[in-house]
Amino acid sequence: MPPRTAKAVFSVATVLLISRLLGFVREIVIADVFGTSAQYDLYLVAIMLPALLSAVLSFASVYLLVPYFSRKLENATGREQAADWSALWPAINLTVLVAVGVAALIALFAPLIMKIWGGGYLETEFGDIVFYCRVTSAMVILGTTEACMRAYLNVRRIFTYSAAGYLVYNAFCVAAIVVFHQQFSIGAVAIGLLGGLAVQNIYLLLKVLSFKPFEKLTARVFDVNSKAILATGGVIILVEFINRSYFLIDRYVAQQFGEGIISALNYGQVLIQLPDSIIGLAIGVVVFPIFSDASNKPGSSRFGELYRKAITGVVLLAVPIAAYFMVASSDLVHLLLHRGQFDNNSVELTANILMPYAPSIVALFITSTSIRACYSGGWGKQVLLFAAVIFAIKFAATFILAEIVGYGGISAATSLSHVGFAGLMLMFLSKRLVFGDKPRFLYNIIVMILLGVLMVLIGNAVGNFLSRYFESYGITDVLARLALLALCVVVVYWLGLSLLGLKSLFWSYLKWPAANAEKREDSEPDSAQL
Repeated sequence: MPPRTAKAVFSVATVLLISRLLGFVREIVIADVFGTSAQYDLYLVAIMLPALLSAVLSFASVYLLVPYFSRKLENATGREQAADWSALWPAINLTVLVAVGVAALIALFAPLIMKIWGGGYLETEFGDIVFYCRVTSAMVILGTTEACMRAYLNVRRIFTYSAAGYLVYNAFCVAAIVVFHQQFSIGAVAIGLLGGLAVQNIYLLLKVLSFKPFEKLTARVFDVNSKAILATGGVIILVEFINRSYFLIDRYVAQQFGEGIISALNYGQVLIQLPDSIIGLAIGVVVFPIFSDASNKPGSSRFGELYRKAITGVVLLAVPIAAYFMVASSDLVHLLLHRGQFDNNSVELTANILMPYAPSIVALFITSTSIRACYSGGWGKQVLLFAAVIFAIKFAATFILAEIVGYGGISAATSLSHVGFAGLMLMFLSKRLVFGDKPRFLYNIIVMILLGVLMVLIGNAVGNFLSRYFESYGITDVLARLALLALCVVVVYWLGLSLLGLKSLFWSYLKWPAANAEKREDSEPDSAQL
């Protein structure tokens, strides 16, 4: 990989890592101030719909507008000159108009819709739920406009600046919560959320203004491309809506278990998604353009070989992480969140939810790569079918497992659903793609997952042994248990890979992305620059 490209990739990855960690700091501050309280439960119920629909529209906007803007810019007189904004504005206007309509519907029908989740609250509490739901509906518009600007900047190969927008957002959120929580209580979180999105939009707009976007501003919403945009986006929006709506079921069922469970579920989800949001996303960013290039050569085995290597690599990384989260859940929660209002009861609730969540880490890593492969290959409808089937399983499993094992069954049902979704896409792509030695590929995946089970069994035994010598929850004992459990997981995994002849996979995976990137850059010099 040429030095300039490697430096750019490292810069983007570094900004992404810092932004995710700062986002986690935001959750630590919230835990410190509000813990697992009824007040925070109420707020999480209130923002469910705005948060869900904002995430869905933001994701869909980026994936729709990046290729659209790319085609329009290619027809302009050069990437370094101002784009023909008269061709871009109709798509932007349509996207923002959809967001405005969705936000208006949330604000209008909040009293009716939120009765599904807020029926058990007192009248004054339900009034607060409706108020926060209506206020935070603005995040749908702010999130979509941010996605439009980020899509444009990414097409202009401005990745680091746009990625830093998340830093601006999270920094404002943390500051707002710290400054305003005594005066506005839980409202400080809403101030941080909306203010952070607004500041992030201003930050991105400052860069977009250098391309003179308003020179050819038009109020047109529909043009010859609008129908195609809506049709293509429909599948992506449905898939994202289904996959991101699990927490709607979780928060409905969680209310029966009393105060703090909804908060604990939220903290557990934040912790479990952190590895994928850093490592899984980084891998996805690397392989997505390579998948897209390879998919343009029907019948070629290159796409399949890339997918095989990518999935092998993500499973190699995800299995020990998931095993560690499972055996060290209580100490991890204690170390990261135990402060302020996040007391021992909060630690116990969150740890009991985090442990069943752990298998989701492997599933999310697989899904992050597989869903990009499906979109690259034009198999969006199959993804939609899988998502619908798994959603039905999630719905039934949540009620059944919660009834059998308590609130831990909620996160167990989510893990079951994530594993099922990842498994369906893995089997589908294994059959559809062309690559050599498929039985060996599936054998390697199964063996690594079984190694994860072995790590959990040995790790639990070691954890019980360590608890005799490091009995307290003092910082020294917690760090000692975490460090020794990490060593145990790594040693068991490495020995297992060595004995089964899979250790070489680890080293080959580290080499293949750079090798493919070099080949791509040698043959396509225009796409070498970030």
